[in-house]
Amino acid sequence: MSIYSFVCLKCGNKEEHIRHMKDANKRCMCICGAKMNRDLQADIPFASGDYHNGAVHSDSLAINPDQREEHLKTFPNIELDAKNRPVFDNFQNHQAYLDKCNIVKERKKVRPKGKIIA
Repeated sequence: MSIYSFVCLKCGNKEEHIRHMKDANKRCMCICGAKMNRDLQADIPFASGDYHNGAVHSDSLAINPDQREEHLKTFPNIELDAKNRPVFDNFQNHQAYLDKCNIVKERKKVRPKGKIIA
């Protein structure tokens, strides 16, 4: 079950409902009596991969503590946090790291922001 956001186009009321994924787009009634629509922009989680919000700590690229010394020799400009995750402060460093490690990252599909399902 997940939390889904809804907005009323008539009065602007916003509500969150816990639902099964199969019922995510099922409309609900507002307190004003109008039907509410899904607010997809409100449902988009804050991404940990936003470089403008600070450094990105990559869980998927975390290394074994035994490899820490080797990592620091190979990538002196990429620091590791306490959990041995590489920390990236911009896209270019992140992509260069992936390229040097021969890792191909599949791009995720981005939903358009602010779109309401009627």
